[in-house]
Amino acid sequence: MERGIVTVITGPMFSEKSGELIRRCQKLAQFGRMKVAAYKPAEDYRFGQAEIVSRIGYRLPAASISRELPEDQIRKVLKETEEADVVAFDEVQFFAEPIFELISALAAGGKQVITAGLNMDYRGKPFGSIGQLLAVADEIVKLSAFCAVCGSPSANFTQRVINGQPAEAGPVILIGDTESYEPRCRCCFSPPKQAAGEQ
Repeated sequence: MERGIVTVITGPMFSEKSGELIRRCQKLAQFGRMKVAAYKPAEDYRFGQAEIVSRIGYRLPAASISRELPEDQIRKVLKETEEADVVAFDEVQFFAEPIFELISALAAGGKQVITAGLNMDYRGKPFGSIGQLLAVADEIVKLSAFCAVCGSPSANFTQRVINGQPAEAGPVILIGDTESYEPRCRCCFSPPKQAAGEQ
């Protein structure tokens, strides 16, 4: 059996994580002649349900699956990917805890697993299972963006904004785009006082 590989592409919003995932999948499919299966959370429908889309226009066909990942959904993904060489997950931070076990099972089965997801939530804390995935990754690709405040190319934080001002509270998961988020460097990032449901 071939050795599985886990690649984690991470960074703040607007760092072109999805673009890097798509580029790698297309390269493996075209030049490596590998079969690619891609997935995204059904709840993230900003750019459509049937494909992963990057901000600079890259596109990759993908199946939408529930971020809660019930057991029947996991079995379905494992069945669908039996013949795949590469399995990709975009917006991996939105998936519930079973995503870690699913990715581990795919890698143990010899698959090349490529994931893309936010490094931190709007509080500046590891988002979802991203910390666990980084711990077991064979390859980590850390991207940054340009800070929306000072223009620094080393923005690693995602700032949630309301009417242009840093949000002080709110749920951890709030799907949005340029109207709700902007990339910021460490100096310009303003963490909220308390997120909803946080002690």
